[in-house]
Amino acid sequence: MEKVNKTLLIGSSGQIGSNLKKKLKLISKKVKILSKKELNLENLSSIRKVLDKIQPNLIINAAGYTKVDEAEKEKVKCFKINMSSSKEIANWSKINNCFFVHYSTVYIFDGKKKQSWKENDKAGPINSYGKSKLAAEKEIIKSKCKYLILRLNWIYNDNGENFPKKIIKKINKNEKLLLVNNQVGTPNHAEFISNITIKILKKIINTKLNPEILNISARGETNYYNFAKKIYKKIKNKKKNSELIPIKSEDYKKIFQNKKTAQRPLNSLLNINKLEKFLKLRMPNWESIFERKIKLIIRKYTK
Repeated sequence: MEKVNKTLLIGSSGQIGSNLKKKLKLISKKVKILSKKELNLENLSSIRKVLDKIQPNLIINAAGYTKVDEAEKEKVKCFKINMSSSKEIANWSKINNCFFVHYSTVYIFDGKKKQSWKENDKAGPINSYGKSKLAAEKEIIKSKCKYLILRLNWIYNDNGENFPKKIIKKINKNEKLLLVNNQVGTPNHAEFISNITIKILKKIINTKLNPEILNISARGETNYYNFAKKIYKKIKNKKKNSELIPIKSEDYKKIFQNKKTAQRPLNSLLNINKLEKFLKLRMPNWESIFERKIKLIIRKYTK
């Protein structure tokens, strides 16, 4: 199999980056991983200097500002990290004939559609995080560099801040949980996302066929309430006494109106027909991945 000469991974400590860094030798002869200290995406003037020094053939940007609620208060920081830094990387990639892989999100859509979102559906983000990610996509396309934008939804991992971790900790404290039951999506483990990313890049390297924008997701769907119920059932704590209460997103916002929460799409399902056709591979159901992964996550966050 052909390999690229040098790959630069940005965001190696995040949910996807921490999984991806173990696999990059499969597609690249040399791999360079930078810490936040070595490449600060808020320091826009330093990005070109760092890239000039490393001279990668492939850049994978798994970094980003992902705190959806906080983004409403920190719009400048969110746009700088998600949009402005991506613009810098894309422009450098165009000049230096570098292939740029960028992770985006289902939050670029408004969530009003009944069916799952296709790659070419009209975007219309309803929160600052989604707006920053859409702006990044536009800048990457505008740069005319060779790019691959991978859109994701509902990511969780063994480490880092994510939905299962929050739920496990609250259940272990016997807290009452109010959980939204009218927002649907597909929980995707970060290891699954990184495995599929490698498969996509292998095919691009070998065939020179580039789909440019792809949704990555497992099959199936759930809502936050049912997802939490599944986690609850897996916790083997006889003393657990949490109450899980289903609630509509609009009621949740009213109850927590003092705590500024971002609006989230009601439908976060991604259509994966293009992905399955490109890889000639049927994606697994999210529940089969969840069954393999949840025990380890529970052990990690249960004292």
